[in-house]
Amino acid sequence: MTTVVSNTRKTFVHAWWKPLLLIATVGLLGLFALGLGRDPTFMPSALVGRAVPDFELATLSAAGRTRSGDLAGNPLIINFWASWCGACRSEHDTLLKLGRELQGSGQVRILGINHRDTASNAERFLSSLGAFPYPSAIDADGRTGVDFGVFGLPETFFVDATGIVRARHIGPLNERDVSRYLAVIGVER
Repeated sequence: MTTVVSNTRKTFVHAWWKPLLLIATVGLLGLFALGLGRDPTFMPSALVGRAVPDFELATLSAAGRTRSGDLAGNPLIINFWASWCGACRSEHDTLLKLGRELQGSGQVRILGINHRDTASNAERFLSSLGAFPYPSAIDADGRTGVDFGVFGLPETFFVDATGIVRARHIGPLNERDVSRYLAVIGVER
């Protein structure tokens, strides 16, 4: 009789792990499926829904300074870029086209911020690929980028007319992205 109880206990102990393994496998597959369905360019930002951080930077290729307070009152696009950034090269044509399209419209302002780069490298980049039809400032030490939460380039922030950051895009922009984000900050294209 003792042998029967021992065999029953062994069978019960060895049988519980199979349903547990099945549940764990299904759970992991569910998590993977959720991850695959998400937008890889989406990165939560503590800045979205908040005011643009204050900054004052030297203007690239010109004498003067760019201050965040001087940009208030209109929707604003702030693009962080660098000459050493390969992805910045791939979005360059999109930004040139956008800048030309919006130049002088008064609808939205655009500011490029050259991040952790040198002025000479940035100027070479722009003379090689084409100068932006909007101003760029230089954030050589990266302090302004830190205030914005920038961790990879390019990164673009879309700010409404009240100075509130409404969206953040990580990676190169394309035409579809630009149209979507302009609508978020109240700009008709």
